[in-house]
Amino acid sequence: MNQLRDMLENALIDAGVAEALTVFLISLAIIILWIIIGRIIAMVGRRTIFHYFTKKKGDKRGTTLASMLFMAFNVVVWFIIIMAIISELGFDITPILASAGILGLAIGFGAQNLVRDVIAGFFMIVDNVYNIGETVEIGGFRGTVQEMNLRNTKLKNFMGSELIINHGNISQVINWSRNNNIALVDFGVAYETDLSKLTELMPEFMKKLNDSYEEILEEPLFLGVTELADSSINLRIMATVETGMHWATERNIRKELVEFLNANDVEIPFPQIVVSDKHRA
Repeated sequence: MNQLRDMLENALIDAGVAEALTVFLISLAIIILWIIIGRIIAMVGRRTIFHYFTKKKGDKRGTTLASMLFMAFNVVVWFIIIMAIISELGFDITPILASAGILGLAIGFGAQNLVRDVIAGFFMIVDNVYNIGETVEIGGFRGTVQEMNLRNTKLKNFMGSELIINHGNISQVINWSRNNNIALVDFGVAYETDLSKLTELMPEFMKKLNDSYEEILEEPLFLGVTELADSSINLRIMATVETGMHWATERNIRKELVEFLNANDVEIPFPQIVVSDKHRA
């Protein structure tokens, strides 16, 4: 930078620029140069970090780890750039660096919740609890992980609602994206239904479902009667499906089930109230 400064100074003086303006223009040029250098380093670092981790760890895990590392890398890069700019402006950065440790200690005592969130976020990353792009449920809110840093996580559900939660407030996580899911469909038939006949028909329906939907990994199971309700005999179908496909599969099974029951003259009941007048005077 000193050689660049001398070169610019000589060029401006030769051009007849005033000394005060020369100093200002040189400082401005060097500050702009530091900012450009910072942006280039950040851009190259981001590309390198994301390329390395996504290649080594896979898309979701790699993206999560790369995001965390790049955030820390970016902070360090711009801290150095800012210190260089402050030094360029003529300030002594030694006291600033010396006081940084004391200031950090004071902030640590005063921001215990922040420290708790960061530590919790660190262990969540180490334990690989969830990654960007996965569907999780936190505190009853189910959504896809949009962003994740050391302090908090942002979830977005299918309705567009967003939840931003600090890691220190997370006590339980349900990850819906790691294993095969189970689709459960409960349905009711009228009490007049011949259950023996229905049981004989269901294997054909199970095979049809298995052949019709690729996301169903194994032939679904008809589990039989689960409840004797007020207006219906309730039964259940269970299917093992690909990760994240259980909701869509449940909707498809219900659609197919209605058509199947109607085609076989099996009544789908609705709530009824029977009024008796046998005690009428």
